[in-house]
Amino acid sequence: MIKKLLFLSFIEGAVVMAAELCGAKLLAPIYGSSLYVWASVMGLTLAALALGYFFGGLVSERSERHTKKLFQILIFASLFVMFMPVLSRYVIPWLSYMPFLIAVVLSTFLLLFFPVFFLGASSPLFIFIQTKENNLSGKVSGTVYAISTLGGIISTFLCGFYLIPAIGLTYCLLGFGALLFISSCVIFRSYKTVHMVLFAAFIYLNLQFTLLKNTQLFFGNSILGQLEVQDVLNEKKETVRILKINSIIQTEMNLKTKRSVSEYVKLLDTLVLYSANPKAALVLGLGGGLTANLLQEKNYMTDGVEFDENIIKAAVNYFDLNKNVKPVCSDARYFLNHCTKRYDLVLVDIFKAEEQPSHVLTVESLDKLKHNLSDSALLIINWHGYIVGQKGMGTAILKNTLQRSGYSVTICTSSDDENYRNLLFVCSLKAFGSKPFQIDARLEKTDLVNTDDRPFFEKYNALANKTWRANYLNYYQSVATVK
Repeated sequence: MIKKLLFLSFIEGAVVMAAELCGAKLLAPIYGSSLYVWASVMGLTLAALALGYFFGGLVSERSERHTKKLFQILIFASLFVMFMPVLSRYVIPWLSYMPFLIAVVLSTFLLLFFPVFFLGASSPLFIFIQTKENNLSGKVSGTVYAISTLGGIISTFLCGFYLIPAIGLTYCLLGFGALLFISSCVIFRSYKTVHMVLFAAFIYLNLQFTLLKNTQLFFGNSILGQLEVQDVLNEKKETVRILKINSIIQTEMNLKTKRSVSEYVKLLDTLVLYSANPKAALVLGLGGGLTANLLQEKNYMTDGVEFDENIIKAAVNYFDLNKNVKPVCSDARYFLNHCTKRYDLVLVDIFKAEEQPSHVLTVESLDKLKHNLSDSALLIINWHGYIVGQKGMGTAILKNTLQRSGYSVTICTSSDDENYRNLLFVCSLKAFGSKPFQIDARLEKTDLVNTDDRPFFEKYNALANKTWRANYLNYYQSVATVK
């Protein structure tokens, strides 16, 4: 029996990590994957585990039917894991209408607390039952936690590198929940009707919406989160094809003109002039490829770096990525660290939903980038629109970081509304003779710079990102209707 219990402990550890990883991914399409979301996920996961350990300890002391209690706890845990996709589909979206932070915490609690609580409660019972059989408490507890942790390690790599991108979150949670449920029933030789009915009902509820035909041209889960390609009608009744990451639009293409309808891309079009002689351009953050296409039209031989291979496929299959654009699947910072080519223009457009990866725009990274720039090259960075108050701290830090790295910097935008605009940082290694771009004097004052040792963007963009996503969820998505 001891070996069978260790096997169950291994599965329990694997399911804990699968639930935590998939839970964060299920929240991302509604709330993003910002510091607030991850703090909520990690905090409530630890709280659920702590209370589960405590509850399991009480049960082990007060109950004489430990094997039966362990079986019941594992069944509850498996069913709650299988119920997570159903909650994310039918309940979590309604909670998003509440104030942002309250909605995030409450949604995380409903999604993760109960499965993790029961999974945590199983560990003291695993230890108690095996200690009772061989009276070696220290060895047993160490073995149980080691086996459980090993299961968690394998599950983390398996989910992150293969299962979530390959089969999606729903099937991943169904698979791990079903594995724990079936293993528990077989090992404890218990097949109660009520358990089987609930097991079948949860599978049916999940398959009911995963097998339904949807309106998306593409839908899947990948490294960066939930990806969607969809055709919608805008307020002008024009058909627009959109690429979304975690329900945030990354690329918008007018199907008739094959050009972007995003204001910042239109602004970029006015900043980058046609080159009589072919020049080299680099786009960090290829997305749907419309900015790369624009640069290619202006006689720039363009390389496009994108971290997610599925996004590159979407750019080729759904957004008519120019055949002369060279896509590279890589992390932007990793690419820069190993790049020896010199460019005349570099566009940094590395938004992941509403977030800006901090590691790409550090002093060290920007210093390295200078070796990849020609003498008259332009560096253009797409950024969120906030400049005032605490929400503008990230913008101020970015400007400081660029100037500390030796760039002349000016900021331009096409709108006065912070909530519904982007900023373009236009930078050069040479001082601008005249300043033809719009510069806003209201930019927040700070001496902070973003470095590898002290990456500030995660903290100081958090409020801006939270506000941006809340505004987006409340207003932007109501503009477009599915075609």
